[in-house]
Amino acid sequence: MKTMDFESLDEVFECYGRENLIPIDNLRQLIFYAKHGCQPRFVYENEKKPGRITGWYLKSETSHVYHKWMNENRKKE
Repeated sequence: MKTMDFESLDEVFECYGRENLIPIDNLRQLIFYAKHGCQPRFVYENEKKPGRITGWYLKSETSHVYHKWMNENRKKE
């Protein structure tokens, strides 16, 4: 699968629609998603938290992994 090369977050929003994307900046969650085969559409420095990265994922591709993430975190409580 060919990846899209975006220059800015606005280009990502224009391509996918802001309502279809979800930002994740929790490093543990980013790693969890990657381990389960879910890759971000765009990675960008968090504008509100300089020095932190944010992965922008398509909601439709993350729902299954999100439920796994929530179940995993419930087990740790």
